[in-house]
Amino acid sequence: MTEIALFPLPVVVLPGGRLPLRIFETRYLDMVRRCLGAGEGFGIVLIDEGEQTLANAEQQLPSINHQGTYSRIIDFDQYSDGTLAIVIEGEKKFAVRDQYERADRLMMAEVTFLAPEPDAELPEGQAHLAALLESLIAHQNVARLNYQLNLGSAREVGSRLAELLPCSSAMKQRMLEMKDPVVRLDAIERVIASLEQHGPS
Repeated sequence: MTEIALFPLPVVVLPGGRLPLRIFETRYLDMVRRCLGAGEGFGIVLIDEGEQTLANAEQQLPSINHQGTYSRIIDFDQYSDGTLAIVIEGEKKFAVRDQYERADRLMMAEVTFLAPEPDAELPEGQAHLAALLESLIAHQNVARLNYQLNLGSAREVGSRLAELLPCSSAMKQRMLEMKDPVVRLDAIERVIASLEQHGPS
């Protein structure tokens, strides 16, 4: 097992995904500086219940899902007020085996890194999903992340759509935990059908 710092968030990142973050809490500013200095990453995990930001010293840390994505900082900038803007990229999945809280309220965990997900060619019958992804990454908020995508990869198309589609965080977590990229594509088809019928959940 490996010990890593955790960053609980109300979002899900899959391997290969990119996410911009504004860092302002002292515990995370220190974590980011340590990671940058050591060339290390940290774990992004979805909050199951509770708040991302601590309002006071007595507030409990949030409860989290027990599978997340180890991520590395690929870009950063510091503002005049001392806060940091970073962009992280998901690298590999992990399972939390044990967790504890440091004195500075940073959540730490003993994790097992999971085997890389196999890839497959995007099925011909789902080529429309690649077209949908192309339209989504053209949006200015996504375009600035500078993705270089393989639109023939079932794993890549499914992972990026899982992050970008307006479905519930619980659904995104389920898609993170899937081990078969074609199964994930089928789940995405169902999400799209539900969005077309009912709108975002």
